[in-house]
Amino acid sequence: MKKWLSFFAVILALVLCRDSALTQPLKITENLRNESVLLPPSTPDKGRMAQTDRLLFFEAGGGGGIIVFYNDPRTKPEIDYIEFFDLEGNLLLVSWIDRAGICQAAMDRGLLDEQDPKVERILVIVAMGTAL
Repeated sequence: MKKWLSFFAVILALVLCRDSALTQPLKITENLRNESVLLPPSTPDKGRMAQTDRLLFFEAGGGGGIIVFYNDPRTKPEIDYIEFFDLEGNLLLVSWIDRAGICQAAMDRGLLDEQDPKVERILVIVAMGTAL
């Protein structure tokens, strides 16, 4: 009897978790090329933030990019959200500080393929999790 109850509880939990994951709204933003980019649901709403700075940089080896900094006036940190674009305007990485004060990041999932990196315009969470 205990096995059946345990089995039923696990099935019920899977069904409830699956439904909540399916009903989470996708977040959509645009890159500098005006193309849609999908963000993880946990990404903060950048519309509530003010852009504080934009930095264009070039590396000696030929690489470069654009970093855009945002501040949420309702929080203590001066920088709450960062976007990183390549020089072609593709959004490659976003990083933010969550409500618990932990640094989170999401990067284009196509760049995670070491054999054939490409821009897919779908960002996925990457492990960081350092408390600030």
